[in-house]
Amino acid sequence: MKKFKNKSVNVRKQLKVKLENTLTRHKNIVGFRPTEQQAYNWFRYLNKTLFNSRLPRVEIFIRKLHKDWGRCVADWDNRKCRKGTFDQRIIPYNKTDVYHYIELHCKFPTWKDFIETLAHEMVHLYQMSWLRDPYSNHNANFFAWKGKFKLAGLNLSRC
Repeated sequence: MKKFKNKSVNVRKQLKVKLENTLTRHKNIVGFRPTEQQAYNWFRYLNKTLFNSRLPRVEIFIRKLHKDWGRCVADWDNRKCRKGTFDQRIIPYNKTDVYHYIELHCKFPTWKDFIETLAHEMVHLYQMSWLRDPYSNHNANFFAWKGKFKLAGLNLSRC
């Protein structure tokens, strides 16, 4: 058991080092514009290191969003439902054809804002797909990840 714990700690340390190195490379960039390829690569890496590869592979769209940096969306039978508006009586969690995807804004103030937004939306995806949280909003399930994010050098906040 101790060996497994050390392995997970090493993975988080590797994530923290990789984030710091990438942040150093991107520190002078103002107005970071992510590509879908960058988003997919970081999604895979964060899924592996923070979420133990539990998240399903989802599509990520980079587009202009109003009032949001990112969104995690559940779609079934062409009914889209944003995070925080779920109701167990409405969402058919027993159905296997619930389609999830993530939308990210096309421009972020800094590279770190991009990574923190992607990780934030991944927590909502975890709430929807793994926990089947009826609300999937900023509740206790969401903020339970705050310590893990802090160890990795990331900030998990409501906005």
